[in-house]
Formats: sequence, C-alpha cells, structure tokens
Amino acid sequence: VVLAGVVGGLVFGLKERVVEKVNSVLVAGVGLVFLGLMGNALQSADFSTLIAPANQHPENIVNAFPILFLSLCYQNVVPTVVTQLEGDRSKVTMAIIGGTAAPLLMYIAWNSVILANVINAPAEVIYDLTNGICSPIDYLQFKNGGEAALSMLVGQFSILAITTTLIGFVYGLLDGLTDIANLPSSGPRYEKYKPLLFAAIFGPTLALSLYDPTIFYTALEYGGTFGVGTLFLVLPPYMIWKTRYVTTKDEDDDKTDENPLFTMPMVPGGKLTLGGMWKVAGTLIVEQTAEKLGIIEWFGHQFEQWKSML
Repeated sequence: VVLAGVVGGLVFGLKERVVEKVNSVLVAGVGLVFLGLMGNALQSADFSTLIAPANQHPENIVNAFPILFLSLCYQNVVPTVVTQLEGDRSKVTMAIIGGTAAPLLMYIAWNSVILANVINAPAEVIYDLTNGICSPIDYLQFKNGGEAALSMLVGQFSILAITTTLIGFVYGLLDGLTDIANLPSSGPRYEKYKPLLFAAIFGPTLALSLYDPTIFYTALEYGGTFGVGTLFLVLPPYMIWKTRYVTTKDEDDDKTDENPLFTMPMVPGGKLTLGGMWKVAGTLIVEQTAEKLGIIEWFGHQFEQWKSML
C-alpha cells in the first residue's frame, strides 16, 4: 500500500519529464544494486550442484511459461516508448531489443544465483520451499551465517525493480485507458478525469491484494496463461494478419487485393512468424486449461490403470 501510494503520487503529481528522470536514476540504481547482489551472492552459490543432471527438470518448462510471459511482458509500454521516441523506427527497434535483452539476461542471472544459493539448504528449508511456505528470496533475506549484506541487497533490488516496473505499467495503462475513454493525454480535460484514471489503475489491484495477500502468485499463473497469452500472443498477430493479408474487393473491376503496407514489418518471417505465435499461445492455453480442469491428471491416472492391467 505504501509503495503504491508513493509511486502513484509520484506519477500523479509530477510532470512526465520529471518522472522519466527519476525513473532513469532508479534504473541506474537497479543496475548498481544488481551488480552488488551478484558479487555477494556468487560467493556462496553452488553452481555445480545446480547444473547437475539430477537437478534438471525439463518437464516443468511449460508450467513456467505463464510466469515467464508475465515477468517479461513489455508490450503494454511499447505505445508509450513509440510516442516518446516520436515513431523513429531505428530508435524504437533499439529500445525494444535492448529493453528486452537486458532484463532477460538479468532475469536468468538473478534466478540462477538465487537457486544456486538455496540448492543445498537444510531439509526443513527445502520442505518449506517446495510446499510454498517460503520463497527462495525469503530464505536469502533471513539467511543466517553472516549474509546480512546479501539479504539487504535482495530487499533493495526487489523494491527498486518493482518501482521502475510499476512506473512503466502506470504509463502504459494510462495510455490504454485514455484511448478507451477517448480522452486526450494532456490538457484540462485530461486533468479533470486524471483522479478517476488513477483510481481505475490502482483501486482494483490494491483491493484484491488487501483481500488476499497471496493472490499475486495465483494471478501470475492465470494472468500469464490466459491474460498475457490472449492479449499479447493471440490478438496482436490477428490484428497484423488482418491488416496485411485480408483481401479487399474492388467494386469497379471485381478484383481482390491484399491491403497495401504503409510501414515495413519490423520482424521478419511474415505469415510464418505470426502463425508461430498463434501456435505457442494456443498450445500454452490448451495445456494449462487441461491441467487446471484435471484432464491431464485424469489421463495420467487412466494410463497407469491401463499399464497395471497388462
């Protein structure tokens, strides 16, 4: 609640240029704290045990996709980036590639170091981790044995990362809500409805988090599968396909032609790339739906019964 109030008040009360400068400082802070975290955590990390074949579980990759999609979901800030960069194709491309690659590498390094620190934790801690009683970050924050600096860095990195992410999400949602409500992004009319827009952004999420503090983990799973999968893996390719490849009929000469392209595609592959995105989204949604409904478990049970009868 305090963090949402501070960030919401910052974005609400300050001009966008000022918030951008503050956010740039926070991003630099994320980088510095991340380097300190990695340097400290690497001293106690056990990578040999982490990468041992016995500890590899590729069967869980699909179940990790929803959280991965949601954690690296940057599409909602792309309209804001395009506007701030005034539609410059090269700058937008660099921003998207760099803004995706850097968090991805940090994400992989962050998870690798944390897992390498808890891989040899005591049996009771492993039990708590596997049963969801505590998270690996909780274990690092309260770890004994002179790791106070590591715990402090973990807390600072989490707060800074959440703050910078929240600022981007607020601007992305503001753009979306103003488009839906047909409101300008500045001016007297925008200022009139600005409190309602911020209430729509922060109100529902705060109410849900206060009602159930653990709802975040469930929201990550369902939001990544059905929310992000639909909004960012199904709808955008459909919109692009319809814009590029759906034919229009010329009433004068009774011919059909594909719609002309006013801007060249930024991603190669054409129909193959768009179809691949649909395939990934469809597979994920179907698999997760079957798991949530117990269909996969039922088929597994039936298969075991069939094996026992042979």
